[in-house]
Amino acid sequence: MPYFLQNFKLLPYKNLAPFILSIFFIVSCAQEDATVSGDTGPIYKGPYYNEFLACNAGPEFDNGIQEMLAAWQELPSAAGLGWAGVYAPVGEDHRFSNGWWELEWDSKESSDNAFSNPSPEFLAWSEKYADVMTCDIEGRFPWTFYLPRDPASFGEVMGEQGYFASEFLACNFKEGKVRQDLRAAVVQFNEYLDQNGSANPYFFGVYFPEFDGAEADFLWGNWHASFDSMKSGNADWEENGKAMQAKFDEISTCISPDYYDSYELYNNPST
Repeated sequence: MPYFLQNFKLLPYKNLAPFILSIFFIVSCAQEDATVSGDTGPIYKGPYYNEFLACNAGPEFDNGIQEMLAAWQELPSAAGLGWAGVYAPVGEDHRFSNGWWELEWDSKESSDNAFSNPSPEFLAWSEKYADVMTCDIEGRFPWTFYLPRDPASFGEVMGEQGYFASEFLACNFKEGKVRQDLRAAVVQFNEYLDQNGSANPYFFGVYFPEFDGAEADFLWGNWHASFDSMKSGNADWEENGKAMQAKFDEISTCISPDYYDSYELYNNPST
């Protein structure tokens, strides 16, 4: 699928907060259930307020990570939180050695309230698993996220135990190009998918940075059921998507993608 994403700059870690969060979390929470429309076409859902937290394994990671994640799933969910997942880097040519936790909220206010007023259960969980994983909560990176297409358009991406394969690319706009140009191209990409389909489950999303020091104008995520299906989809794209890729290339330049083993931990569509 499209080679979209350019490097964004991770700011230096601040103090690792006592809250211990694992690998790489994605939390998705829809602000609206209705389709959002604009001058350059519809968006399936969004905007959402997403945050990425850089996480590092502790000495007890191998022995405790599965228990830690299962225990997190039993915690009371924070108000405004809609989806959560974890990501671990795959491959040698990866820009980041750390994992990530991504959270998607219905608003910045919900995120600020959750981190400013953690529940007693969360604090106890954090202390218990402090040697398993630490994450930079104070230095989390906020993004505005759009979901341009129904994630289930081509079947359920999340498989057994919530597993899915992720591909992230960081991109910059070419001179004179702006977000509206990207949005128009996304509408055309959706039309391409409508016409050509996908042999395997697939969906995508677009992130715009909301923090100082970002070197990318946007982040593009491709999500597949497995790396085998990703490979198959990319091969099909290289063969049949040349014209659509050329339209993306007119708008931006992107660096090589980063890949992650990924797991969905929480999903609350009603948020």
